[in-house]
Amino acid sequence: MPEYLFDSLHDMEYLKEPEAAIITDVDGTISEIAPTPESASVDDEMRKVLVELSRRHRVLAFISGRSVADALRMVGVPDAIYVGNHGLEYIMDGEYHSFGEAERYTPIIKRCLMELRDEIPEKGVIFEDKGICSAVHYRQCRDPEAAREMILETLKNIPESRRIRVDVGRMIVELKPPIEYNKGVIVREIIERYGVSSAVYLGDDVTDANAFRELRRMEASGEVRAATIIVLSKEIPDDIKSTAEFFVCSVDEVLKFFKWLLE
Repeated sequence: MPEYLFDSLHDMEYLKEPEAAIITDVDGTISEIAPTPESASVDDEMRKVLVELSRRHRVLAFISGRSVADALRMVGVPDAIYVGNHGLEYIMDGEYHSFGEAERYTPIIKRCLMELRDEIPEKGVIFEDKGICSAVHYRQCRDPEAAREMILETLKNIPESRRIRVDVGRMIVELKPPIEYNKGVIVREIIERYGVSSAVYLGDDVTDANAFRELRRMEASGEVRAATIIVLSKEIPDDIKSTAEFFVCSVDEVLKFFKWLLE
């Protein structure tokens, strides 16, 4: 189990330095989890603090499962790094890039999403086309666990689903290109590209564990001084909680930590 962040701040003064990279997930970390993807938002107080962090720190990055355009719209902090679809596309230094190989799987993913939409009658299931990836949300279903199993079983009966990657997160099933690329890979790329010697990563979901693990590996090898912080919830499996070094209990506590960085 990770340690409570606010019992350990005395060891984190190094993160206040302008050269420290501040890297964070979006939904569930800097914004509250919402019933639908489009109803989620970053509130004004959080955005104001993030803008101040972008002025103070050379590297401020947002890494999301959303499309990069949607992450940019939702967060709205200028001159930051935005990463979408778990690292398969990003905006750095004002330029858009995508993982070229991923795009060849886009038609297959879209067809799988359409077949799921045709086959699943369950009320409350939301089908989301995110461009390179797609997602099926079941948070609003009366029985989320049963809905998840129905989605996964239906996918097994779609032959083309064998050509893509299927991941399960917080009340979501994601359809992705079968490429070994994740939040951990993009976190390493950001740190190496900008030459930072310290970094913090904050997240709240299964996909964030890749970033936690990679950052802790980099720290163990002496490449960077780092902190990994998970926002706890009942929806996170226990084995994911242990991948981070520290925990907070809410988005409000993430905001509290960011304010501490600015002191």
